[in-house]
Amino acid sequence: MSVLQFKKANCKNCYKCVRNCPVKAIKIENQQAQIIAEECILCGNCITVCPQNAKEVRSDVDRVKEMLKEGEVYASVAPSFIASYSVDSFETFSESLIKLGFVGAFETATGAFLTKTQYEKELDNNPQGILISTCCPTVVSLVQKYYPKAVPFLSPTLSPMQAHAKFIKKEHPNAKVVFLGPCISKKAECEELPELCDAVLTFDELNGWFDAKNIHFDDTKVAESNAYRSRFFPVSGGIIKSMNIRADVSYLSVDGLSGCLDTLDEVCAGRLSNCFIEMSACEGSCVGGHATGIDAPHKIKARMRVEKLAFSKDQADFDIAPDVDMNRKIYIDRTVKQIPPEEEIIKILKKMGKHTIDDELNCGTCGYSTCREKAAAVYFGKADITMCLPYMKERAESFSDQIISVTPNAILTVDRELIVQQINSAACSLFQIDASDVIGKPVSCIMDEFDFATIIADESVPKTHSVYLENYHKYTEQTFVYDKGSSMVICIMKDITDEKRRQKQITKQKEDTAKMADQIVEKQLRVVHEIASLLGETAAETKVALTKLKDTIILEEEIHE
Repeated sequence: MSVLQFKKANCKNCYKCVRNCPVKAIKIENQQAQIIAEECILCGNCITVCPQNAKEVRSDVDRVKEMLKEGEVYASVAPSFIASYSVDSFETFSESLIKLGFVGAFETATGAFLTKTQYEKELDNNPQGILISTCCPTVVSLVQKYYPKAVPFLSPTLSPMQAHAKFIKKEHPNAKVVFLGPCISKKAECEELPELCDAVLTFDELNGWFDAKNIHFDDTKVAESNAYRSRFFPVSGGIIKSMNIRADVSYLSVDGLSGCLDTLDEVCAGRLSNCFIEMSACEGSCVGGHATGIDAPHKIKARMRVEKLAFSKDQADFDIAPDVDMNRKIYIDRTVKQIPPEEEIIKILKKMGKHTIDDELNCGTCGYSTCREKAAAVYFGKADITMCLPYMKERAESFSDQIISVTPNAILTVDRELIVQQINSAACSLFQIDASDVIGKPVSCIMDEFDFATIIADESVPKTHSVYLENYHKYTEQTFVYDKGSSMVICIMKDITDEKRRQKQITKQKEDTAKMADQIVEKQLRVVHEIASLLGETAAETKVALTKLKDTIILEEEIHE
């Protein structure tokens, strides 16, 4: 299991870990950050800056508990313990470790003494060269992977942790050694030479174990402790303070990855000579480690506590015969930095909306220093084009502007002060104005502000109603929407003047048709009456004629008889 890993989190649009990773050993895949183990130097920056707390360090507490059950286990305690715990001496701290089950506890500062003594010997043998300290495993990894030219300048000396573990096992051949400190990269260093140190616990892990066992320190208990120079190791310049200084050698202390990168550039460029370089990845050195513990004081106070335990007027130090082999081999473990073809870089830049050099903002929002570096990361699958926030913002704005500009509806945006912020061409046409005539001015200069003020006051749901704009002889259907995020009111107006006119025409046609129908009915009734009158007259005349005809016939019959 890797030392450092990510939990699933809301990584979208953050990229803080990428921005703070000095070697860009993080890739974003499916909007999730993932560590590229072979490129990572375990500097721990991503742990510190992650706002989602998505990074987690492998815990080895259970493994150490099993070791305690199986045999003789000693704790090697980093000299920075005094900066992370409210104790006044190592003796007080070691008592708590015995309660956890350790057979004994020793100061890693003993190993620091062995390491600094070896550095002094190397400088005696080659005072004109460059010697870089190898106490910090992150620095060693940085040089191995990214500065192979500087590997020959790394001291081939065991780190204090390795030297101390070797020293303990020489004194106790059947023992196992667990290193306790503030550094996560020590876990990887432990795996480099597993025959020396058997496990590493950070102070964060140790705190959790103390809490589970309900072990607390007695702040009132004060124990005397001798001061030794090698206890200076965990502060910036501490290695140099512990050494016997040569007049013909320059001594340089560098802490923080930015300073380390700059210094290594100088070394590889051949600008430095006859100097010893103390190099630590963490600002403030080990007291600034990323797993110092929740109760760790601020760096200045931490430094003061370390120096108080280390300083003595007579510059006393541990009295140990360096009779262990302190040599180790440091190999080049180069991470090959490939360069994508220029045409591919150009293609990706264009996809990101970077068509000219002026388009390359190099803002670093995506986590990469330059747009070209980001394009290379996209090419190698470490990043996605959508990580470019200016590009995404411009694309969204362009898309939005195009929709607003081509929509036939009039759109007006007003802020909480009822000042016009945006107006599209359809609205300009409706009000017969130019955008410059109204943007930045009160909305009341073109229309009634009542509806805007109402929806701002209530932050109510969208409402729609029809309004006649008398000044413009227009009928509009107006929809008001309040956007809480921007504190803006958006008014969408649909010109329904033609629709209203058509409705009036239809109504008039209906009225005319109804009137015509009434006239036709009236006329038909009149005709009916006239026809009835005429039929009455002709019927009477017919009756008279028929009566006369009947009388004539009867008369003729009487005569013939």
